[in-house]
Amino acid sequence: MDANDESVTRLDVETVDGWTIGDAQAILRTHNCRATGPRVAVLTALLRHGGPIDAGELTTLAQAEAAGIHEATVYRTISVLSDRGIVTHVHAGHGPSLVRLGGDHGLVAVCRDCGGITSVPADAVGRFVSEARDAIGFTLEPGHFALEGVCGQCIQNGSEQPEDQGQL
Repeated sequence: MDANDESVTRLDVETVDGWTIGDAQAILRTHNCRATGPRVAVLTALLRHGGPIDAGELTTLAQAEAAGIHEATVYRTISVLSDRGIVTHVHAGHGPSLVRLGGDHGLVAVCRDCGGITSVPADAVGRFVSEARDAIGFTLEPGHFALEGVCGQCIQNGSEQPEDQGQL
């Protein structure tokens, strides 16, 4: 999946997690981070995208904000933004780690066939965490790792069925 795919989510709203898309400079400065051109472009691209994204896709979106940004610059920027708590990462199965805004701690599902990324509804995660705690006495802290499976679209298109079919 690349940033030109229709499957890439782009937001039509002006705020994400309470942050105004056009306010990337202020966000950087609020977090004691210099507001360089590449940093502003990367953060603006992430805000416009609005959800978890891999660095390659983020590079493409950042280049649309400011031409000529190299992927290595995006990786360095992600590191700086992570150090400041502006972004966090999610391990996404066998694929690349995903970057997302620091306030987003929800559970992410990644399709192993098409690479599609979906946020799992908070109420479903809450029920799962509660049921796991009741069943085994362990409180799960979802968010740092993505769930892997097969999305409904791939199943509908004849892709393989999920390997474990819901077995834990």
